[in-house]
Amino acid sequence: MAKNKPQRTVADMTIDELRDFVKQLIEAERRKDCYVDDDGTLVFYTEEGYADYLRMVGKPPSKVKAVFLDKGGLKCRYSDYKLTPREKRRLERARKQIAEGKVVPGEVVFEQLRKRGIRV
Repeated sequence: MAKNKPQRTVADMTIDELRDFVKQLIEAERRKDCYVDDDGTLVFYTEEGYADYLRMVGKPPSKVKAVFLDKGGLKCRYSDYKLTPREKRRLERARKQIAEGKVVPGEVVFEQLRKRGIRV
């Protein structure tokens, strides 16, 4: 089996390129890594690994005792909450208002509340 000739050597890489390369390798290896915590929950190091697991078992997140760690180290899980038709309409109206520029910035609202003596 012939080995492919590398396009670049490590000596030709900048420190940032090498750091990114090593980071990619570690992320690829950790993607499937997980452990079981004290509560018996399956904890994935990456969201991608968690999502792959959910696809593999074919169950909604509420039926699986698994989470993933976000960048801050917090345990997170997906929701299997489904929007009602009414909520979908409200979201669509809000998106339309945002696109049309009809939304009042939060700073303006906060200032109006402060003028009325409401502490924010």
